[in-house]
Amino acid sequence: MAWRFKASKYKNAAPIVPKPESCIRDICVGSYQTYGNNICASAAFMAFNWEHVGSSMAVLPLDDCGRKSKTMPLLHAHSDTITDMEFSPFHDGLLLTGSQDSLVKVWHIPPEGLKESLSTPECTLSQKQRRVENVGFHPVADGLIHVASGHELALWDLTQQKEAFVNRDHSEVIQSTSWKKDGKLVATSCKDKKVRILDPRAASPVLGVANSHQNIKDSRLVWLGDSDRILTTGFDSARLRQIMIRDIRNLSQTQKTLELDCSTGVLMPLFDADTNMLFLAGKGDTTILYMELSDREPYLIEGLRHSGEQTKGACLVPKRALRVMEGEVNRVLQLTGSSVVPIMYQVPRKSYREYHADLYPETSGAVTYLSAPMWMQNQDHPVPNISLHPNANNCTQVHRGNLEELVKVILSMTPPKKSDPKPIVTQQIEEPMKPVSKPIAPEPKDEDRIDFVNVKDMIKGMENQKPEPKDYSKENGFHKKIIDNGHDFDKKIDDDTEIITEKTEEKTEKTEKSLEKAEKSLEKSEKSLEKAESSDSSESLSRSSSIINGVPVQIPKPLPRSSISEAGSADDHSEAPKPKPRTTAVPISGYKPRLGPKPFSASAGSEEFSFDKVFSVPAVPGVPKSDSGLSPVSAPASATPLTSTPISRDEEKEKSLSPTSDVDVIPNKEEYTNGKSDTSLEEEVNSSDSGYRPKTPSTAERRKMFESTDGNQSIADLRRAYEVRSKSVAVESEAPPSPAPLRRRDSLKSRKSPEREEKRSSVPNVTTKRTSTVFGKVSKFRHLKGTPGHKSTHVENIKNISRQISGECNGFYGNGTRCAVPIGGGGGGRIGVVELPVGSTSIAKAPPPHPSALHPPSLLHPAPLQDWTFDPFSDQRLMVACDDGLLREWIIPEGGLQESTNEPKRTFSAHPDKIYIVRFHPTASDLLTTAAHDLTIKIWDLSQEVPTAEITLTGHTEQIFAMDWSPCGEYLATVCKDGLVRIYKPRASTEPIRSGPGPVGSRGARIVWAIHDTHLVVTGFDKVSERQILLYKASDLSAPVCTVGLDVSPAILHIHIDHDSNTLFLTGRGDSTIYCYEATCEPPFLCALSHHRSATLHQGIAFLPKNLLAVEKVEFARALRLTNGNIEPLSFTVPRKKTELFQDDLFPPTLVTWEPWQSGRDWLASKPVTPRTVSLQPPGMDTLSSQSAPAQPPAKEKPPQKPKPDLIKSHVPMDAKEKQDSIMKAMSAKVKLDLKLEQDSMEGVDEAEWDQ
Repeated sequence: MAWRFKASKYKNAAPIVPKPESCIRDICVGSYQTYGNNICASAAFMAFNWEHVGSSMAVLPLDDCGRKSKTMPLLHAHSDTITDMEFSPFHDGLLLTGSQDSLVKVWHIPPEGLKESLSTPECTLSQKQRRVENVGFHPVADGLIHVASGHELALWDLTQQKEAFVNRDHSEVIQSTSWKKDGKLVATSCKDKKVRILDPRAASPVLGVANSHQNIKDSRLVWLGDSDRILTTGFDSARLRQIMIRDIRNLSQTQKTLELDCSTGVLMPLFDADTNMLFLAGKGDTTILYMELSDREPYLIEGLRHSGEQTKGACLVPKRALRVMEGEVNRVLQLTGSSVVPIMYQVPRKSYREYHADLYPETSGAVTYLSAPMWMQNQDHPVPNISLHPNANNCTQVHRGNLEELVKVILSMTPPKKSDPKPIVTQQIEEPMKPVSKPIAPEPKDEDRIDFVNVKDMIKGMENQKPEPKDYSKENGFHKKIIDNGHDFDKKIDDDTEIITEKTEEKTEKTEKSLEKAEKSLEKSEKSLEKAESSDSSESLSRSSSIINGVPVQIPKPLPRSSISEAGSADDHSEAPKPKPRTTAVPISGYKPRLGPKPFSASAGSEEFSFDKVFSVPAVPGVPKSDSGLSPVSAPASATPLTSTPISRDEEKEKSLSPTSDVDVIPNKEEYTNGKSDTSLEEEVNSSDSGYRPKTPSTAERRKMFESTDGNQSIADLRRAYEVRSKSVAVESEAPPSPAPLRRRDSLKSRKSPEREEKRSSVPNVTTKRTSTVFGKVSKFRHLKGTPGHKSTHVENIKNISRQISGECNGFYGNGTRCAVPIGGGGGGRIGVVELPVGSTSIAKAPPPHPSALHPPSLLHPAPLQDWTFDPFSDQRLMVACDDGLLREWIIPEGGLQESTNEPKRTFSAHPDKIYIVRFHPTASDLLTTAAHDLTIKIWDLSQEVPTAEITLTGHTEQIFAMDWSPCGEYLATVCKDGLVRIYKPRASTEPIRSGPGPVGSRGARIVWAIHDTHLVVTGFDKVSERQILLYKASDLSAPVCTVGLDVSPAILHIHIDHDSNTLFLTGRGDSTIYCYEATCEPPFLCALSHHRSATLHQGIAFLPKNLLAVEKVEFARALRLTNGNIEPLSFTVPRKKTELFQDDLFPPTLVTWEPWQSGRDWLASKPVTPRTVSLQPPGMDTLSSQSAPAQPPAKEKPPQKPKPDLIKSHVPMDAKEKQDSIMKAMSAKVKLDLKLEQDSMEGVDEAEWDQ
């Protein structure tokens, strides 16, 4: 299902207006010319302007109702109209007000409310005789407020009651301000018709300026949660009310511009970041609009409107005050001329007896760990989220006393863990820029569409076509994404065989005349393609990236979206990666909601139709094939990224024409991010507007599809012949090819037109590519399946599992016999040794544990644990590192540990401070590697009685997050907090031989080697704390070749890789999903496989060596999974039909990792060693390749003899109908009918596999 047809939980949220007796009535409210909303609310109170002057306020309990007396207690706040007000997010009784009398005051409302009128504030701040327009609290820092008065924006520290920051860059009155949810940036809208993005802690606070609504009337602004988008409301030059959405990373362009009506009421935007619900209340309007925000077209989806009394003001009630057991997802307080109406937005459900957790994601709580002085010192810490579940007891009021008591609490706050400030990049313009109008290609008509493209013609054209690379990835300077109705196309194909065997093209007889016509059309297309390329290159030269302080600004790109084809992705929003905004420019126009992308056709402009667009296969960047197979040593240390030296089109053409060239000639403009190519063909082709409606073909139509003019060759035969031809000239890479999916052309069919034949013949062919890129290859592991072991193989009810583990430790380690888990309680560190029961692995020997509580015997340490690991060549040796700098070696007795002990075999000092990581060498025995707080990595020889550090690696400037040995044991890769990835060759140099930029986040990272030691996979965080997967070439660390954004989560992604299949398993502590990807050396580099979702959260994953796999069950990976108190085995298999055969295509000879290749002394002496490999084929089991006989070509049948013509009838003239029937019979007699499909002879999947 396309994303825009995917039902939203809040789509049918209905406004419910209470009865009049449940509202606050008989109040006195005037009409105020202010930039505020005239009403605000906390979880305990509501406050709004009172009387016509508006200098006083009424403060009432939030759940109050009924008629109000004009003599009730009031808050006599100011001597002039109150312009703005707001409650503190961390104190339900702390109220901030600003007024036209140039004063800002802070008030404390007692928990019981106002019993008498109040006129004495907690403090008063003067704004130097300037009218105050906006006031508000900082969303993260306690005790910090912002005040907008006149042309100035100031920050005040309430703990000192002093001005901490002031900005005077606005040329007119500031009309609205809004903070980003994390509190790092603030946005303003001004009367000078511009919006600004400010970072008060930066040297140059103004990060970006852009033109906004072209009318000086009131403009409002709201930041859309924690994203990089802002929404503004205002008026255009024709006084039409407008809504604009823009991304701060591309501030000058609007993502969406929506024109509503010509009403004069100022739109007050109220946005809930948790549910993406937007409420628009216009001053003086009787209608409150409800819209739901999305991150792509149409961006704003209108819901049910509320119609009632005339609005004077409006605000949202904090989420802590909602009635969650009634399905209330938001509440709007509408201030009218004589009442306050609480409008409840309720999601319809069958029953409200239970708490509907899917309606209430975790929201920001009322407790913060950051004070105003800390924030001004560049410290950041998010506000912890809370659950709205009634059992969590979070839906309570927060009262912290008066301001004096509050200041004492704020000043006594301990600073949180320090994190480096993250720079924010936006686009800045100094002068108003006139929008540059670009030509828009006319919408294609139905008669201009291409009906179909014959595969046989394409193959012939590809052989004769001169290579002319063209970049289709950019349009109007913006990258576009290959998507199918908003989802990745490769995730929509469910069956491997379906991708390869799409035989839907008609086979017809080609005569000499049609071939000559095709050659002429190819020449025409070459000329038009050259012309288009010249215009494309000139246009690309005219484009220039925006520059801030000499740094080019990158236009933001969307991150990966969750696929609806994955199990649970439709409902499991907490697990699915959250989409990011697409920053495509939207012209300012009337409200014309786009229901879908426009259909694709070959336009008459500069962009010609190409074979790339037929199959939608991403092009491979211009990289020599030999690089994919290079080891890190074979490449120079000063290797530069390929994108830094662009190759001209002429050079590319010469290379492609050279018979000895080993470079694939393809456009190097295309950039691969998030594992997908950047074109929009699939979105256009699969549009609901394309006019194509697929239907099930009838039997007669199916016959026509498989009719062939050549009785000996089919399309499959031609494709095989083409593959053999292309392989003979291509240099084979050592790494496996990319499983790029085959794209279909079904949606390009339309009704026939007189110009169809001419357009079909004018389709230009493109550069001859590798067959894997043209037709696509499917990953054998696309449909991998994770299966937990039987209940009898689980270890259950392990008590006191500790979660206080350092970020550099994986938290759980094991082998085929036992595993080691951290145990809490008591002083120091404890590691529980758990023996695995019979059946969990092939060598496990322990009896099944008793189902009662298990307190495993432990290894006791006097200092807190940092990391530990098992010896890969001995199941009994365990090395433990603590924060006292000591290493302890434990030898587990045969049969397991019987009781707790605190006496290790030996202990030695390794580093002066705590040790972060400890790892064994993968090929040499008795070699241990440690990384510690002293920023060094040491390699120890444990074969000596007193271990010594044989090699000490230096060069790190910050904490070492992770390290990994290459499978051959030659190189060591590290990722560090300083943001660099380093590669060492320890036996050659103690300094890194190569380094490059890694993840920008400083919260943690992991690194592994991949694709036969030629690539590195790194996981980490970006600037906005989104988890990322980065793929680097080991020979060039200057930039990643691929970056995949996953989701926003605090857990560090741990990586395990199966080197035989290059399958990545990624998960974090506290996750329930194991993300699976295949790493390849070709685009899209990281291919998503079927992810495994568990029913419970896990604390750690430990994968076992390959010799413990059950290959007879097609098991290619096996792991142990530690949950809250259980250990369960997890098997990863590939569905196959002939499981009685050894699947040698899935199990190549594997490297021996369970036995040493040489001793540690020999490795240190640089003695050569031959890599040890072994076949996993069980004895007596035949291989799949030996049983697969080649398909026999069908025997030739003698063509039927033609009937002799009737000489008399041949001279009698026939009418048109008879002549047509005669031609059809003659053609049918020449065509051989073969209904056998190619997939009928392919390896399938057992039917029982799909039922599991």
